Formats: sequence, structure tokens, C-alpha cells
Amino acid sequence: MLEIAFRALSPGEDASAAARGLLSEILVSALGEERGGEAFATLAKDANGRPFLAGEAPYVSFTHTKGLAAAAWSDAPVGIDAERLRPLTARDRALLRRFFAGERGSVYAARDPSGVAFFRFWTRREAAFKAFGAKPFYGEDPVPGHKTKTKTVEANGVSYLLTVASDTDLLLF
Repeated sequence: MLEIAFRALSPGEDASAAARGLLSEILVSALGEERGGEAFATLAKDANGRPFLAGEAPYVSFTHTKGLAAAAWSDAPVGIDAERLRPLTARDRALLRRFFAGERGSVYAARDPSGVAFFRFWTRREAAFKAFGAKPFYGEDPVPGHKTKTKTVEANGVSYLLTVASDTDLLLF
């Protein structure tokens, strides 16, 4: 089971609150109003900053970036990340060289000036870190043996990459 929601943000809207609001809506939809509200009330973060529901088996994740918020809930570890698509910058290339030197995906990402390859690489790593907790996320690739899926979404006329990592079925995403 996997449920995902995302939405565009209004200018000046609190992105973190919007992402948590989406998670609350998912929990209420999946578990019913009373149980979903009770589960959401237990939302906490672990030592690595990953959200979890105290006493609940389902796993949760949320993310936000300029203009977009997203959340996920699953019966298996789940991570979600989003990034606004934009051309690759010198800072992005420096991150690739510093933290991901020699990795096959980083070499390809550095060669794509559109930024799509970089943000696909980045969101995949970030979502996997959120799902599986490999820390630091720029160490060993946390993805091998796990599933990830990335898609492009539009919000307010802007394109974003949204990536989900989980060991559950990602066909519905």
C-alpha cells in the first residue's frame, strides 16, 4: 500500500506546514478521520530528522521545495523528495564532484546542462535516504536492492521532479 499527494504552494505559504497538511489528509483518507487524526498527532522525527508515527506500523515521509509540497504514507519504508527543474549550476556540479565523484550517475548528471539528470540523481538519493536511512546520504548509494520511481509533475506552470523510494509496489505512482 502506498499513498502519495502533492500540490502547488501559494506565494508566501508555509511549505513545511503544507507538506504536513498533505500527510494529515493522506492519513485521514487511509485510516479514517479518528484513527488518521490520532496517528498524525504522534508525528515525530528520529535522530536523523526522518518523520515517523509513534506506535504506528505505517511509514511516512514528506518534502517541500519552492512552489511544491508532497507527502507519502506506506506499509513499507518510504521516502519522497521533490526538486524544481532548472539548469545545472556551478554549485550543483561542485556538489557532484565533492560528494559523488566516480559514481556512474554523477558523471552523467554533470554532463546534462538542463539539470534533469542532476535532479533525478539528487532526488533519488534523497528519497532513498529518507526511506532507508543510509547516512550520510552521500556515502554508499542507498538505492541498490530498493525501488525508486521518478516522475515529472507540473504545479503553477513549473516543472518538478518527484521521486519516491520504497520496497512496496510503486506501480500506482
